[in-house]
Amino acid sequence: MKNLMFLLLPALSLFASCAGAQQPNLGKVVDGYLVNVDEQGVILQGFDAVSLREGSSAKGDAQFQSGYKGAIYYFTSAANKAKFDANPAAYEPEYGGYCAYGVSVGHLAPIELWTYDTTYQNRNIYQHNQKAVNGWKKDVPGNDAKAKLEWAKFQEQYVKKG
Repeated sequence: MKNLMFLLLPALSLFASCAGAQQPNLGKVVDGYLVNVDEQGVILQGFDAVSLREGSSAKGDAQFQSGYKGAIYYFTSAANKAKFDANPAAYEPEYGGYCAYGVSVGHLAPIELWTYDTTYQNRNIYQHNQKAVNGWKKDVPGNDAKAKLEWAKFQEQYVKKG
């Protein structure tokens, strides 16, 4: 049993360090908003929110950027930036860009862009992985109701504490 523990400890520490490396900004508050942004304040891993909404995934360019609710959004063109600026709420990810299912069960998790879904109330919902997608889809209205309650708790915990 001792030998097994010596073999498992390095693997567990490697897993923990990798998991931590993927989530450096969980709980980050910028300008009074809880948002899932990178070290530079960019949301959606730098992908163009307008392109995502229109069915493609294109990496944005820093020359076309807008700030909204504590996050910097990058766009592929001046036209996409103008679309966003005209109605940013239409492109804003739900729950600050965190995993919707994760929020519904009381924790913040990063997102994978391939999980993007607008089928529920035409909102921009992202998940962390396939397991989260499956969990969310088991009861979308119920999970969304739970996520709204938990999101309010996160706001209290992170935004209103200071």
